[in-house]
Amino acid sequence: MPQVSKYPLDKDTEHEMFRKFWESISVLRDADAVASFFSDFLSDTEEIMLAKRFTIAVLLIRGRRPKDIKDILHVSNSATGSVGAWLKNASPKTRATLERVIKEGHWEQFIDKIEALFDELPPAYGTDWSKAGKEKWKRKMERSSRQSLR
Repeated sequence: MPQVSKYPLDKDTEHEMFRKFWESISVLRDADAVASFFSDFLSDTEEIMLAKRFTIAVLLIRGRRPKDIKDILHVSNSATGSVGAWLKNASPKTRATLERVIKEGHWEQFIDKIEALFDELPPAYGTDWSKAGKEKWKRKMERSSRQSLR
């Protein structure tokens, strides 16, 4: 796990460091430049961790259960819990940005693929399996019709 020095930075230095960092990232204008930068800047583990956190946030915003997310993305309960807490306490601007990214980012196909994986999970204990099967079939047909319209 990465560690931060126990010796704190001067507040002005820290503020300037973050300002320069965020300004440098804002200069990256296209997805290829951003991907190239972060692929070089982050370790493979850090890249996967960030991508999974973002996907957890998207799925939570779309109303998926943390237990299902955990099973599909192979993340821990604490990962879904911490992202859920982060979303709950996120500023309205951050939440609006996430929702805009979801709408504009062509997430539909990816969400359909993830939701197909959700349908492969068995129903929860005590669920009416007949009703769950009918709902699963209905979701599958909705995904199929959305894919044919794209």
